Amino acid sequence: GVKDYQGFDTGCFVLERGIFEVAGRLVETQAVVTISEVMQAARLPATEVSGLFWTDIDTPQELKRAGKLLVRASVKGAEDGWVSRSLNRKLSTRLSPYLCGRLSPHPPTFLCCLVGLLSAVTAWFHTGWGGTLYQIHSVLDGIDGEIARATLQKTRLGGLLDSVLDRYVDFLFLAVLLCRLELKGWWLGLGLLALLGTVMVSYTTERFKGAFGKGAYQLLPQLRYFPGKRDERIFLVFLLGWSPRPEYIFPLLAFLTQGKVAYSLALFWKARQSLETQSQG
Repeated sequence: GVKDYQGFDTGCFVLERGIFEVAGRLVETQAVVTISEVMQAARLPATEVSGLFWTDIDTPQELKRAGKLLVRASVKGAEDGWVSRSLNRKLSTRLSPYLCGRLSPHPPTFLCCLVGLLSAVTAWFHTGWGGTLYQIHSVLDGIDGEIARATLQKTRLGGLLDSVLDRYVDFLFLAVLLCRLELKGWWLGLGLLALLGTVMVSYTTERFKGAFGKGAYQLLPQLRYFPGKRDERIFLVFLLGWSPRPEYIFPLLAFLTQGKVAYSLALFWKARQSLETQSQG
């Protein structure tokens, strides 16, 4: 009698012959017999299987709930910075469930890039509003990956495209801001160090993954203790963009990014023997 449905609830069981004898006796005494009743009558020992994500889906409401749980389970975890864990993911994981099944990961990737480019254009006219759009871009940047992982559409090309577009957005935003503020002397030098550092932080971790086959934050979790990941840098730009002295963005970014690279290289060197062993194994 169900007119509106999206699928069939099915099950597969491997049963011994004795179970059917139990089921036959139950059928003689009652019109409807469930698998649960058969198992209970047969007094089969039960073993709880825990530790993996699982949820029952019987209604449209449970289907929506499962979609939200899948998105929340698809976040990067150790690779996220403090701002992503505390703010960005809480916002993006509320949007992604509505897009899963409706969009592939690529449209959100390009939309996020457009917002980032628009933030660079806006920063030329107003630093605060440019930084605000830059922060919105940072929130949206998590949606494509959440959709890809939750819907099993994650590809290496998609990750590559997302990473390349992010580098363009970062460089253009900071370059526009550097030109708008007309910095000179050592301020200009710090600005160039900040520009270089924003590229080198990502390059260092990506090169590590290419060399050892696994993410740096996966093999060396202590990397997350030193701030300077992309989400943290963008949030800093957003805050200082509204301050009376937005030029302080550049010395702070220069310190964070160059320090992050130096800290990463020091950890890589310290763990070089174990890393080589793992990569050879």
